[in-house]
Amino acid sequence: MVTVKYKNVCDLCGQSVAIKGLTLTTEHNIYNFCCAGCQSIYKLIYINNREQAPDQANGNSKTNNKSKEDN
Repeated sequence: MVTVKYKNVCDLCGQSVAIKGLTLTTEHNIYNFCCAGCQSIYKLIYINNREQAPDQANGNSKTNNKSKEDN
């Protein structure tokens, strides 16, 4: 029986990372993933939400507030 020790765990689900190359590099960190599915879900949940301005993520953009005030 062979024992394999993994250095990295998936930054989404926590499983062992056995495939090299499933990473995502941001300006602050390098994230590792066990599969393309975890990598895609991480991008959808975390990266896309960070790209929005904080007031846009809440639906309170300045243009929306102006139109409400004008009414």
